[in-house]
Amino acid sequence: MKFSLHWIEEFLDAPPGEDRSRALLDQAGLPVESVEPGKPGGTGPVFDVEITPNRPDAMSHRGLAREIAALSGTPLATPSRELAPPDASGEAVESLASVVIQVPRLCRRFGALLVRGVSAAAPAPERVRARLSAIGSHPISAPVDATNYALWSLGQPLHAFDFDTLRGGMLLVRKARRGETLVTLDGVERRLDAADVVVADAERAVSLAGVMGGLETAVTAATRNVLLEGAWWDPVSIRKTARRHGMHTDASHRFERGADVAAIPEALHLATHLILESAGGTLAPGLLDVRGLPFRIRKTSLRLSRLRLLAGDPRLTLDFAADALARLGFSVERRPRRVMVEIPLGRHDIRLEDDLVEEVLRVYGYDRLPSRLPPTTIPGRHLEPRRLVEEGLTDAAVGAGLYETVGYPFVNPAEEEPYEPWIRTSGGSDSLRIANPLDETRRCLRRTLIPELLDAAGGNARRGRREAALFEVGRAFGREDGDPEDPPSLESRRFGFVLSGEARAHWSETARSRPFDFYDAKGLVERLVEPWIAAEDLQWSAAAMPGFAEGACASVETVAGPLGIVGLVAAAERQRRSLPDASFAAEIWVDRIPTRPRDEAFATWSAFPPIEADLSFAHGPELTWRELREAIRAEGLAHLDALRVADRWEGPGVPDGRKKTTVRLTFRSGERTLSQEEVNGERDRLAAALKSRFGVEF
Repeated sequence: MKFSLHWIEEFLDAPPGEDRSRALLDQAGLPVESVEPGKPGGTGPVFDVEITPNRPDAMSHRGLAREIAALSGTPLATPSRELAPPDASGEAVESLASVVIQVPRLCRRFGALLVRGVSAAAPAPERVRARLSAIGSHPISAPVDATNYALWSLGQPLHAFDFDTLRGGMLLVRKARRGETLVTLDGVERRLDAADVVVADAERAVSLAGVMGGLETAVTAATRNVLLEGAWWDPVSIRKTARRHGMHTDASHRFERGADVAAIPEALHLATHLILESAGGTLAPGLLDVRGLPFRIRKTSLRLSRLRLLAGDPRLTLDFAADALARLGFSVERRPRRVMVEIPLGRHDIRLEDDLVEEVLRVYGYDRLPSRLPPTTIPGRHLEPRRLVEEGLTDAAVGAGLYETVGYPFVNPAEEEPYEPWIRTSGGSDSLRIANPLDETRRCLRRTLIPELLDAAGGNARRGRREAALFEVGRAFGREDGDPEDPPSLESRRFGFVLSGEARAHWSETARSRPFDFYDAKGLVERLVEPWIAAEDLQWSAAAMPGFAEGACASVETVAGPLGIVGLVAAAERQRRSLPDASFAAEIWVDRIPTRPRDEAFATWSAFPPIEADLSFAHGPELTWRELREAIRAEGLAHLDALRVADRWEGPGVPDGRKKTTVRLTFRSGERTLSQEEVNGERDRLAAALKSRFGVEF
């Protein structure tokens, strides 16, 4: 695109000159491909600037001036009076014309001004014609040149209607009707598609919105009343319309990339000033400013740590970042370790924190960044500690004979309802809906890994593999403490597995011996987290939720809070997932696992033999193993080396309402061989303590 240097300098308080301006545009990522000498009329040199499609804000002289001012550290010039509303008189525009928007998503703002009593055949001012000619836009008439001048000056396309040809004195923004035709300014009759957006009067379409106006309502030498229109059009709609009709105009080039909705009033005022200056007339008081669907104010933040990490330069500061972004037109609010940024509506290319880093570095200068290799410490070491936890869990699962699977992150929220209690316990929130799902049946992001793992096991079963030992390490989405402006905060790390069918035989066994049971799944959880959390530090308790069978589900906690869930899959879930055998599923909340492994200590193995002693007793069903274990340890039995449940029974031989438990105590000394009398004495002391505390019966 071609731009006049003198025109650019009109927006600068202290123009840096031709060479410096060219260098600054190159630094800004808007390289000047060539420079043409100035032409008569004081246009100055003409820059041919390469502008990428994601920078429609730079497709104007003011946009380039803003880049030069930001990178040079000089202020923009005080806005010209031509950008302010002109003097007006007579009947208000609201009583003479009206605008109605029927497609508020595709036209979010429509502005219009009415200039009456003009001499449309008059030429535009000399400076306007000279500047337009210098950049290759041929002058036509005062009203048309005024709209073109506003486009190239501010980046906002305008259109001029002959107001007297508009039937009903109104403009209606709507979809084209089936079979409707329009003769555009190039004299071609076009058959409109129902997806096209048009500007119509009370009877017919008068403009192909955002692309080209209609011939019947165009400004001619006989025009006396001009209605100026400036609008914002949906980029996707304009791009499809232009491609459908094989058209490409200066207006469509900008609208399909995203125009600045805030520039509409200024562009209308500038064009009106030029018309009044050259073609005379009077401006009707007021501005028709009709709004469609409102824009969402986009905000994000820039952290100093992220800025320095991506730039690799510790000299960068938040003060510099805030100043650079403010000079580029962003609204900034300084915080201790970050800058909160409100993104201008015209900067459609800025969405993420990393985009803001790029903006700061454009001002800072990429040539100032140090050239060095990224820091390395230990080969293969992760900078993210939690990732090491995930790899440790993966290695342990593979070592236990499980196979890794990758589930689909998009789910039907109804599939997760049976596990809603666990989702809420582990900090989950409502499902996050996807704006444009690939599959309407999977319109939300998953909040747990369990349903996808069960589906994978069921898929294996349908193909003849009844045994399944699968795991997945991945992300769940939706957290109560998440910040919508910080997408990563909505994620949580999860590790899930499913066991179905018969347990995998040990290499020394001749055949598979038994099906999986609850304790296989519970024990696997303990084995997986053992490098970080000792088994005795895990607190297991009964849990209940629809996805698991009643009485066969347990949750596990640490001092930090909920850690995981494990249980026998309910019959209804098995039937839904096509699981023929009893299946056990579990999920671990990885974020609750410490990033630092437990300290390991070496203890000399005793050379003396152990002595085992069993203690059997009946007790009420409310007494849990956790309470028993804590009570036994609290007794401080001498030389107690290990403790486990040998048997737990209820039924024949045990009174109704009672359970019988056998505890196996292992005693060992590192200094001598223990006597049976010593062991029996400690066992009897424990029996008396349990009878006194819990009322057990021997």
